[in-house]
Amino acid sequence: MKLLIGLIGVAVAFSGLVIAAEPRLILDFIDRHKKQLWLHFAAVAVRLLIGYLLIEYADSTTIPLVVSAIGWISIIAAIFLLILGRVNFKKLISWAVGLNDTQGRLAGIFATLFGAFMVYIIL
Repeated sequence: MKLLIGLIGVAVAFSGLVIAAEPRLILDFIDRHKKQLWLHFAAVAVRLLIGYLLIEYADSTTIPLVVSAIGWISIIAAIFLLILGRVNFKKLISWAVGLNDTQGRLAGIFATLFGAFMVYIIL
């Protein structure tokens, strides 16, 4: 479990760095695939996986309440995306990829910090 959290953290941090450096690279990819079911499925599944892992691992950290809370927020976000439905998910993705590059870079920085936090909690 610890290794999986670390690998996901590294992947999230790396993706965040790419978005911070060149937002259009990933955002255009997401825009091209927003109509495909796998993207919606992946958005829900990744949030559920991260939430589950963080909740299960929380007691092994020095900040269990924070880690557990972030895990629950991730699960709530997954449920929200699931309830949102396909049509509204596509609208949400269209809105997100339509953000300007500065907003995309800020989102990338946030993702990098979140990924780094995931790595930090396992160390």
